[in-house]
Amino acid sequence: MASRERIDPRVWLIPGAVVFSMFAASPARPAGMSGPDPGIKAMGMAGAFIAQASDPSAIYYNPGGLALMKKGKLTAGGGTVYHNESQYQGLPPGIGQGTTGNQDKFYAWPLHAYAVKPLGKTLKVGLGVNSPFGFKNRWANANNDFPGRFISTGSELQTYDSTVTLAWQVTKTFGLGASVVYRTSKLSQSRNLSAFNSATGLPADIASINVDTDYNGGVGWQLGMLQKIGKQFSWGLVYRSPINIEQTGAGRLTQISTGDAQVDALNRATIPYDRDLPVSAVLDYPATAGLGMAYWPSDKTVFEGDVNWTGWSRFRGLRVSFPLNPQYSQTLQGAWKDSLAFRFGVRFTLPKGTQIRLGAAYEESPQPDSSLGPFLPDSSRGILSAGIGKDWLDVAFQFITPENRTTRTNIDSLNGSYSGNTYILGVSVSK
Repeated sequence: MASRERIDPRVWLIPGAVVFSMFAASPARPAGMSGPDPGIKAMGMAGAFIAQASDPSAIYYNPGGLALMKKGKLTAGGGTVYHNESQYQGLPPGIGQGTTGNQDKFYAWPLHAYAVKPLGKTLKVGLGVNSPFGFKNRWANANNDFPGRFISTGSELQTYDSTVTLAWQVTKTFGLGASVVYRTSKLSQSRNLSAFNSATGLPADIASINVDTDYNGGVGWQLGMLQKIGKQFSWGLVYRSPINIEQTGAGRLTQISTGDAQVDALNRATIPYDRDLPVSAVLDYPATAGLGMAYWPSDKTVFEGDVNWTGWSRFRGLRVSFPLNPQYSQTLQGAWKDSLAFRFGVRFTLPKGTQIRLGAAYEESPQPDSSLGPFLPDSSRGILSAGIGKDWLDVAFQFITPENRTTRTNIDSLNGSYSGNTYILGVSVSK
């Protein structure tokens, strides 16, 4: 009887992850709309990886590191992200005074996949798919007492980068890399609409507005370099260009009964319920840059520190426009500012080859108090991380603790405090 060749199950995990990643959503994380770390080795070190960039995720972290890899490799992975229930506590002055709100708990599964192949002795080509930006918010009981329901009852941004990288090993210790990035994104948002009820003399909820754009795309680029100095030092630089994407899609109004049949009938006669209305919005994704420095006190231990800059000052707000029905257009957020992130990680290699990774980071929020609201309540945050890896498997965990954030200058008069936290468990396989 002929024996059957055993197929390594890892072969199926990588292409499967590529397909699944096209449907996975990312929750909000650092620097405004940025997503979770798209590399599990880096995740274990709180994202401090620019000066190492020693696996195929270098396509994202530093394409210069790709040039110094010795052979081709495939890596795919992702994380289970648990967004704990976030809370809102209204404060005076304004419409939020004396009210509360809660975000729903939810899970998300942002994935990534990378492949590297040598082209001769000094050139490497890389292909990658990841989700660099994204957020998701859902407010519980938003149709009842939550005062922010006229701004946002739920919002979600999904992005996917497809990256092609060419890296050149200039010398044995110096690599350069350049990438072309094609980004697609989709924006969803919902809110309630109110109108004056002449029967009661009070405003009443009369509709929910749900906006869904198509997946639209834009092109950017990336440059990176990595240099090793002797056996103990390395440093790297990376820059990613900004990308603008014009989102187009449809908005739909669904009637909410006021309890008064005459008022409901009048609203139905004058408001375009239950039909697709054209919408558009422009998303200004920022440029990013990073500097990393690593030190090897021994061949079993490495320390790395990174500084990352995100150019959020080009984001001047998000205008969701209804060109044919401008009365439903809405401007969300406001002018943001550039932000910095500071990361530190350490990696220990045990006698049998198992790697232990630890990290900590602090990430500034680009969002001013005036735009802090239910569409995207962002804040500066700390990160603690840990990871383990051996052979073909890497696992990492992050605990993200945003600072409690309070605004008394909200542009929509929705003042108050926001709090919450997030947990991420990441796994990747390589071949």
